[in-house]
Amino acid sequence: MESFSKFNTQLSNEIKTKKILVTGGLGYIGSHTVLELLSADNLKQVNVTDGVEVFIIDNLSNSSEKIIGRIEQITGVKIKFQNIDILDKESLESLFSESNFYAVIHFAGKKSVAESQRDPLLYYDTNITGAINLIKLCLKYEVNNFMFSSSSCVYGNRDDSATEDDSNLEPINTYGRTKLVVEKILIDVSKTNKNFKSVILRYCNPVAAHKSSLIGENPTSTPANLFPIIENHVRGLMQKISVFGNDYNTHDGTPIRDYVHVSDIAKGHVLALQCFHNDSLLMDNHVIFNMGTNNGYSVIDVIKTYMKANEVKINYEFTKRRPGDATKSCPNSNKIIDLLGWKPFTSLEEMCVDSYNFIKLNPKGIE
Repeated sequence: MESFSKFNTQLSNEIKTKKILVTGGLGYIGSHTVLELLSADNLKQVNVTDGVEVFIIDNLSNSSEKIIGRIEQITGVKIKFQNIDILDKESLESLFSESNFYAVIHFAGKKSVAESQRDPLLYYDTNITGAINLIKLCLKYEVNNFMFSSSSCVYGNRDDSATEDDSNLEPINTYGRTKLVVEKILIDVSKTNKNFKSVILRYCNPVAAHKSSLIGENPTSTPANLFPIIENHVRGLMQKISVFGNDYNTHDGTPIRDYVHVSDIAKGHVLALQCFHNDSLLMDNHVIFNMGTNNGYSVIDVIKTYMKANEVKINYEFTKRRPGDATKSCPNSNKIIDLLGWKPFTSLEEMCVDSYNFIKLNPKGIE
């Protein structure tokens, strides 16, 4: 396996001066990935940032344009941005026709499990139709490299450590089903178009914030994931948090998830660019990677760790189960570790500290 520094040198030679379109690039994972594309220490050492041009589109439905200033403050790079919805075919067409993109990294879409259960058509339309719009334009304008932000939700209610080779995928919520449909579309398109390559990243629960505390999870709608709910509670926006179910078949009765620092996930996207230049990593022009720590923590584990790491009090109460929630989601991530040398460096305690530092600096959010 090539060393990380050797890969960076190779990467600097191969993607120099290339334009990368990041959809949903002002969102949580998207904004952190933009930072890694522009300012990761390992890439700066080989001057890759001098040759990578990032273009962001985002419809700002669950993000803020103020993130642009934060990214520019951290990186010193002027950000190119347009407010475009992935369902807006005309605006997308105009963008692609005027640009010469090397790759698309696709984050834009709806992501709440609970909301997807309440409004499935919204999720099927946004997540699937939006992705199809992008893929069609990639084929039309010969943008042959496509990286997709998928989710471990595609594995459904699996207690075992699922791998990328598993074919019996049964998501238990609409959000997960939309991710799986887009995956299948990308795989089919990659098989039938010899120049089109797709990288699918199924990551576990991204949490915490950039070390600068300037960007982190900043939902403009009601958060549905554990860490932003805890953050809103610590900010004083909620008297107590609801723990949805304490009767699951786990050590303390609450659901178990694999939590990964968002910056570790972002660095994985940079590493995954290697797949567009190394056909040995692909099968039928596509590859799938899980991204997790191979460790699972229950809701109560996280709450207790957050309190201890930051010396804060978290008030919570048990309520009934939430529709669409799996008992355990901890897929096996050895493939990306072995093939790309990716490592989830950050412990749960550090994730909790980075989360708390972000809300201390941004007590009312980035707005």
